[in-house]
Amino acid sequence: MRKLALTLTCTTCVYSAFGIFSRWLQNMTAFEENGLYIPGSFWGIVLTLLCIAAACTFFGFTRYYKKNLGLTCAPDPGVAFAGDGLLHKIIYLVITLIMAAGGVMLLITAGDAEAPLGMDFSGLLRILALLGLLTAGGFIGLAGGANGKETPDGSPRQAGFCLATTLPIAFCCFWLIVSYRQDAVTSVVWSYAPEILAIACSLLSFYYIAGHAYGRSKPFATIFFCNLGAFLCFVTLPDERLIAQQIMFLGIAGMQLFLSWMLVSGLRRREEIFARFPNAPATEDEDDEVPPPKPEDEFEPMGPGSEEGEENFVELPEEYIDPGTVKTEGDKK
Repeated sequence: MRKLALTLTCTTCVYSAFGIFSRWLQNMTAFEENGLYIPGSFWGIVLTLLCIAAACTFFGFTRYYKKNLGLTCAPDPGVAFAGDGLLHKIIYLVITLIMAAGGVMLLITAGDAEAPLGMDFSGLLRILALLGLLTAGGFIGLAGGANGKETPDGSPRQAGFCLATTLPIAFCCFWLIVSYRQDAVTSVVWSYAPEILAIACSLLSFYYIAGHAYGRSKPFATIFFCNLGAFLCFVTLPDERLIAQQIMFLGIAGMQLFLSWMLVSGLRRREEIFARFPNAPATEDEDDEVPPPKPEDEFEPMGPGSEEGEENFVELPEEYIDPGTVKTEGDKK
């Protein structure tokens, strides 16, 4: 399955490269000197079409995995996101360091953020930095703890997975608040829309990642939003903001790509997953439709001769039927 993961990740990176280029050109050509957006800008249209194409492509990948290949993931997060080897550890450690570095830099440079006259966002940004550091810790806890061993229900390990996957959700929720406060006086939608979409999509991806820890796994929704969220995070990099926030965008994009890679690499055919986890509930985005019963299966055999047709049945007179099931003369009166 690593070939599938490599194909999907490379596709996301290619879309991201074109997205960064389109956003950069849009910032260069689509805004007037006073900051107003030029209606009908070519690069704005290109970026919009590129986002739609990326979303459709990622959706196509997930449908192919689910419908054509019949794949699913393990219900245990310690198995679903499992990885091993030195390269695996190096990658998630580098991503963790990037996110932690962004948090530390934001703590130091929060006072340098631009703000309208009479407004100060340094306090909010420092809280965001602390949440970013906690998110880095949560990510390394999830990536390092997923070693292929099963997690017993109610165990401290399961509680650790739940906490580790909840921290990025809190981080993205607070970042949405900060972004809204910073752009509340901005009337040009294109100046802040990519950032809002990137944070919101990342929030959804971490929400579905947390579902694996809480026993509500939806692997294909997780894969879709992880790749779309990473793509949108890369698209926002040409925008002007604190370098610390740029690094944090890079960090959460790396987290989503890494977790998507591990989840796709761990996909297996449904038969294999159900053979290993016979008592595990089916993932929620699986097809659990029960086929309609055959006509001959609707009734159980009633004994010898029950297979004969209705024309051979004997109709009982009403006096032999329990009074509770039929109206008597007294009831009619």
